[in-house]
Amino acid sequence: MKNEYLKELKESCKLTTKQISSLSGVPESTISRILSGQTDNPTFDSVCAIVNAMGGSLDKLYGTRSDSDTEDTSSLLTLYEKVIAEKNWYIKVLIGICCALVAILVFLLIFDIANGWMGFVRY
Repeated sequence: MKNEYLKELKESCKLTTKQISSLSGVPESTISRILSGQTDNPTFDSVCAIVNAMGGSLDKLYGTRSDSDTEDTSSLLTLYEKVIAEKNWYIKVLIGICCALVAILVFLLIFDIANGWMGFVRY
């Protein structure tokens, strides 16, 4: 099954075994054995390098994700985006409140210093 996907990927990329070897760093003979199915259990590193050299997907090769997984992920992603947007709004409001309080405090301090006969600073 792996070699079938790799063959299809090779045909779609229109690369020779030599070109794949130079792009992936895997010897030509190893690539030939993997593509022909002579190697029962190729190393993950070799397969990964070959797939990356041809621009393929390891998920598709090993079948780790299905279409239903991407649908579940997209709904979860939408929920996360909504929660993050809501929290960002709260953060903006809190920053605004803090800026207003600091401005009021600075105004009171300047007013207190300018009027030395009243307040905390007296001279």
